[in-house]
Amino acid sequence: MIFNTAGSLVYFAALWLLSVLIVRISGFFDAGLLSLAMSATAAPAVVSLFNIRSFQVSDLVGEYQDQEYIRSRHYTNALSFLVCVLIVLVYGYSGHKALIILAFMVFKAIEGLADVYYGIEQKRERMDYAGLSLAIRGVGGLLTFCVTFFLTKSLLFSILAMAVFSLAVILLYDKGKIKRWHLQDMDLHEINAKEPKSNKKMFSSLRTHVLFLQGSGRKAQNKKVFSLLHTCLPLMIVAFLNNLSITLPRIFLEQYHGEKVMGIFSSVSSPTLVINMAAITLFAPLIPALTAEYNKGNKKAFLHGLRKFTLLITLMTVIAMIAAWFLATPALTLLFGKEIKPYVYLFLPIVLISVLMAVNGALFSICTLTRAIKSQYVIGAWGIVAAFLTSLTLVKAYSMNGVTLAMVITVLIQIAIQLVIVGRKIRAI
Repeated sequence: MIFNTAGSLVYFAALWLLSVLIVRISGFFDAGLLSLAMSATAAPAVVSLFNIRSFQVSDLVGEYQDQEYIRSRHYTNALSFLVCVLIVLVYGYSGHKALIILAFMVFKAIEGLADVYYGIEQKRERMDYAGLSLAIRGVGGLLTFCVTFFLTKSLLFSILAMAVFSLAVILLYDKGKIKRWHLQDMDLHEINAKEPKSNKKMFSSLRTHVLFLQGSGRKAQNKKVFSLLHTCLPLMIVAFLNNLSITLPRIFLEQYHGEKVMGIFSSVSSPTLVINMAAITLFAPLIPALTAEYNKGNKKAFLHGLRKFTLLITLMTVIAMIAAWFLATPALTLLFGKEIKPYVYLFLPIVLISVLMAVNGALFSICTLTRAIKSQYVIGAWGIVAAFLTSLTLVKAYSMNGVTLAMVITVLIQIAIQLVIVGRKIRAI
């Protein structure tokens, strides 16, 4: 858990530093383009993830196998890219903007591929591997981006270079670990295959898994893969709607007020990315344990785990708000220059929004592990309605202040609905 948390913080800090450096070396215009790409690809990236991770790590009975989770990601990545193309066409972005957005979508699809390997590592209780992979991808990707930008002065080429580096780490490091585990498991059960017949059956199953990872027997796996996608489809739809409801105010900000305003808002809010991801990372390792207690009907232990997370998120919120109050002005001015000073007041409410988003994400995972899946359609629907209406009114009228108001209203509505759903599930234990 410590390795994974450290690696995640390094990775997301590197992404944040990327948004800082682009302001320093190129200005707010390119920063606005990068922020637009991040916002426009946020919802399609949810399609790539298909929200399978929460289902995957809570699949303690082995309903689906590792290779089926990996194969499903190839399909979801292709689908996410098509969704991104549709978004580009619907919003009518120019050729250069469209290429930047699609290039960043390639990077997000590679992130999606990494996520499924991290899920396998988490189920094996080796999140230290995931943490190391995240750290390498974060630092190496940042350096790759900066070197490429220095040589080419092209945001497009820099994003693509970062994506290629990230893919190389996944294929050479994470995929290698998974393959080695399956081969070791197969060898172990081959030794014991002469004893109980059940071992022979298990050995046959493991051989199938390894053959899949080596590229064989794929036709036999398609039925299970599509079954997995069908099972997780409601999770993807709701996650897509939730994410879109958060990104809509930002997209409307660019549409109404231009790239420079978008770049300023993104620069002020960029440090809060680390806060949001830190909270999510703290909760992720609790999912298998909470699932086990819920499946056993152990209400007391389940609530104890939730109280632990509540205590952690409360402590983190207090620390983050105090730090934001005292450090926002000097830190943001140091990072982005004096031009950012008139907008520092936005930082404190954005920190609060980041914490609320993390709580919302944790509640979503709890709904998933308790298999309260279809009831979450209500969350997605209300989130989209709230985001659309507040974006049309508040963002148009109040610019960056309107974005913060729109996001707070949207997330609070989603949290309230999820608390009702989780409360019903807990009472039913």
